[in-house]
Amino acid sequence: MKMVKHPFNTFVYDVTARYTKIKSSLYIEKGEFPIVDQGDNFIAGYTNNKSLIAKTQHPVVVFGDHTRNLKYVDFDFAIGADGVKVLETVYEKVHPKYFYYFLKSLRILNAGYSRHFKYLKRNKIVIPEEFEDQIRIAKVLTKAEDLIAKRKESIQLLDELIKSTFLDMFGDPVKNEKGWPTEKLFKLTDKIGSGSTPRGGKETYKTVGIFLIRSLNVYDNLFKYKDLALIDEKQAKKLNNVIVKPNDVLLNITGASVCRCTVVPDNLIPARVNQHVAILRSKSEVLNSQFLCHLLISQNYKKYLVNIATQAGATRQALTKEQLEKLEIPTPPINNQIQFTKIIEKIESIKLEYQTSLTELENLYGSLSQRAFKGELDLSGIEVEEINTTFTNVVDETENQILLEKTTEQEKITKLNKYYSDYFNSLP
Repeated sequence: MKMVKHPFNTFVYDVTARYTKIKSSLYIEKGEFPIVDQGDNFIAGYTNNKSLIAKTQHPVVVFGDHTRNLKYVDFDFAIGADGVKVLETVYEKVHPKYFYYFLKSLRILNAGYSRHFKYLKRNKIVIPEEFEDQIRIAKVLTKAEDLIAKRKESIQLLDELIKSTFLDMFGDPVKNEKGWPTEKLFKLTDKIGSGSTPRGGKETYKTVGIFLIRSLNVYDNLFKYKDLALIDEKQAKKLNNVIVKPNDVLLNITGASVCRCTVVPDNLIPARVNQHVAILRSKSEVLNSQFLCHLLISQNYKKYLVNIATQAGATRQALTKEQLEKLEIPTPPINNQIQFTKIIEKIESIKLEYQTSLTELENLYGSLSQRAFKGELDLSGIEVEEINTTFTNVVDETENQILLEKTTEQEKITKLNKYYSDYFNSLP
């Protein structure tokens, strides 16, 4: 497929001036017209003010001048206050959906919260000679993106299943409507404590050594390995009072991430924690660590914790050891807690498979995108409608067949992954 390069402004216009910007303070939760801004959410809010809407003949691409977020918009909308660029293509030359995916393939310099449009428009637009090829590429990438969205939705549904399972089994831990006996946390734990940062801070971190867990690694029912710090034996020895052990619950106790909580993964043992993370080591005969974690991150109990962390007009959110020790914890029979843990383990195993599937689909999308914009994805021999028919009938039908099979979730996911991979790799 022959590709042609054009200067950015040849077939792309900045039409932001057509729109009247609306301040975020004027957004409403429900309304007639959606508002698109540079934030992470596709729809930021709504307005009923028709005068803020600019009619466009073709879809446009919204670019976050500060955030670098890209959004493909094919409906009437208003734009948020600052940092939004609305880009329109010469439709007969550059298909807007192709243009959107092309921009997504670019690596735009991250200049912090400064303006980025000046960097974006330095790029040349690479397009196939044939307009129909742009449509074909856009449709293939759209389907790949749809599959990624499906997988993310599946993972989110599993997270919701965990939350609903907890509430079904134990009720709201703040209201304690099931009447479970309660006990203060210090009586249910062998350890409550946080560590410190080695002298010299991050400049003293090592490339190999013992893990130092920080608040940026701890999320609700999730441990993020990105930027996980390492310290040497000498530094670790000074933190021997906060050696992390299997099944310890990790709770962020300061800053913007206060109250985020998870159970430590086994592959991190023996780690240490810094001063922003507390270790909660439950007495296994009365309090299960998974039960404790999901209690602490349940909606109402988290609100309760956040209120404690911000009480007395504190300028910085924080939970003290004394406050943690005094927390009232409902204590259902330990067998019930263990039963909950077994259910969680099954859900988490499926979730892990889904996450692996998501990674593979994202890698497939990246490969397709790279091949497409290098001219290596030759779809010229396939009619546009044929792509539609193939994806909607063949792909979706095969998905449904696999999902209806009487096999385990893991086996279904493995088959789906192989099918998606084989299908996209078979493209010319």
